[in-house]
Amino acid sequence: MAPVTVDTTIRSAPISTTGDEVEAFLGTVGVGSGAVEDTQAVARTPKARTTGKRRGICQCYVRNLYASTVTIASGDRTVNGPVEGGHNGARFQGRHLIENDVLYALNGDIVSYSRLLADDPDNTADALSATRLIVTDQVAGAGGTLVNFVGDNFMAVFDQADHAVRTAIAVTNSLAAKNALVPEFQRMRFRMGVDVGPVRVSNDGSWLGDALNIAARIQSIAQPGGLSVSGDVYRALDEPMLRFRSKGSQHLKNIPERVEVYDFVDLPAENDTSVAPIRPLALETPKVAVLPMHTEGVSDDLRSVGAFLLSDVVSGLVDLRNLDVVDVTMTLGQTRNGGEIASNVRYVLSSGIAQVGTRVRLWASAMEVTTQNALWAQKWDTDVESLLDMADEFAEEIVRAFEIELIVGEPARFLHEIADPRSIAMVYESWYHLTAGTVSGWNQSRRINEELKSEFPDSGLGHSLAGFTDWLGVGQGFAKNPEESLSSARVDVTRGIELGDESGLGTMVLAAITLAEGDADGALTQISSTRVVRPTCDLTWGVEASIRRYLGQWEEAIELVDRAMGLSPVNKPWYPTVLAASYYVGERFEQAAAVAEEVLEHQPQNIEALLVLAASQSELGLERRAHATGDLIRERYPQANIYEWLASNPYQDDRFVDRWKKALEGAGLGSD
Repeated sequence: MAPVTVDTTIRSAPISTTGDEVEAFLGTVGVGSGAVEDTQAVARTPKARTTGKRRGICQCYVRNLYASTVTIASGDRTVNGPVEGGHNGARFQGRHLIENDVLYALNGDIVSYSRLLADDPDNTADALSATRLIVTDQVAGAGGTLVNFVGDNFMAVFDQADHAVRTAIAVTNSLAAKNALVPEFQRMRFRMGVDVGPVRVSNDGSWLGDALNIAARIQSIAQPGGLSVSGDVYRALDEPMLRFRSKGSQHLKNIPERVEVYDFVDLPAENDTSVAPIRPLALETPKVAVLPMHTEGVSDDLRSVGAFLLSDVVSGLVDLRNLDVVDVTMTLGQTRNGGEIASNVRYVLSSGIAQVGTRVRLWASAMEVTTQNALWAQKWDTDVESLLDMADEFAEEIVRAFEIELIVGEPARFLHEIADPRSIAMVYESWYHLTAGTVSGWNQSRRINEELKSEFPDSGLGHSLAGFTDWLGVGQGFAKNPEESLSSARVDVTRGIELGDESGLGTMVLAAITLAEGDADGALTQISSTRVVRPTCDLTWGVEASIRRYLGQWEEAIELVDRAMGLSPVNKPWYPTVLAASYYVGERFEQAAAVAEEVLEHQPQNIEALLVLAASQSELGLERRAHATGDLIRERYPQANIYEWLASNPYQDDRFVDRWKKALEGAGLGSD
């Protein structure tokens, strides 16, 4: 990356700053004393952000080469005047660039440029020239100024956020068109980053300002071919058509304060494994690759048995809902059809057979690819003659492990305690529809629960699941009659507890209903007792998190829901929804909006996530985005009444509820 000159120090003035000497200097450039104006605010160090760590200019002398002016900040006044015989140069936006203009800096760096140059110097040089022309044209077309293009890096500045972002998009699209006929390993792509802040030009022609440096640092963590922007730029881009995903608060190299970063999601960026992945929010459908079984050093007969055992495992995993399976049956890295393993495989299953004489050890383990964390491991010892007899046990143990770790979570352990296969199948089908996050999925789950209670009236879990489903539907706004659904939930979970259900679902639902009735202490007592019974069950922590956010204890709620997501599989959108609401309760509006947007990518009908997003955007002053989200809510829920929805959720602080109402009204909701 080409260096970017950035000066954040306070320089001493190269000229004296007494009034007489200032007047004398003005005379040399043909400017009368009337050009001097009081600018004590400049001397007090203007800031781009409120952290207090960004410095402006105090007592410095700047010759602005591009604006052909001289600026003096002399403690309590600033002088701007044309310089006779000054340097010629392009003006920014057809005007003089004054000291500390707030501009949007766009930094771009070509991905893997050193490799491209080493592989093919001539073609790379030609491609760089064409790329430079694209950047120059696009920057000029958007009314920006190309500060420099040195080697494989460029910097440009704009006076509007959307001009900077749309230039980045245009550059990327233009390169994509040129790359269409170019082999992938020869394609030129940029990483790009944007920040905003005061920018000036020094007397030696250097462009100075924190925004230039931070834009370069943001660019360095963008995905290859992608664009990332700072939180300040994101807030300035109140444009619903431009979609971003939060990257969280980032510590950037040599930047003292952390910076909120957002990725633009509509560019054809590739995953960058050099950047640590953000922890998933328990949303995506997991994909697992089943690797060939290790059979080194065993007999040919055992290799054949191993292949048979693994085929049973693959069949069992394929039958699981909410799990994508890649069967790797050839050499490592190849699938059955000869293609490469999909890049978005997140988990791998390894297994093997070891033989010592007549004794055999069979082993299997599951690992998360991105973190290299082991999820589960198991081993079985037997003799050679009995290995084939272990086929069912081997497959069932592995399938159950994936159910627990990736799909259903801890409840899968007690589901397998149910003796009747038909009952297990119905419970899983109900759970599958419930986690869809839609009204139709919720209704399907309720229908299956009624069948389950009818066919297995002595099943405590069936009654508890029915009550849990009704309660969850009230919280998600699916229930047409919330009071009736809560009453039904109470009856079902009470019956489930009487029948000996040990899942903890019943107690958790009763705690939530108790809270809705205004007894917060009673609710916490009930949920705390569940912790003792099911300390490793994600639902235990998730429901307590939900209760504590209703009580306004948002920090505790975030810790609890984070633990629930750590214990849970990766397809339970309810937890991230609670997380988004908890951030909103704590007035962490950027985080609330970011989590809600990610939830909605997987559950577009999630009413709570929509309401959190609309309110957060309204609180952030993103009026156009807030109104666009409000329009989306009216489109998806034409009969929705935000006042009734808020009333159905047992938030204990009326002031918070009033604030949420006001924010939603700011998004154009609830005023009809």
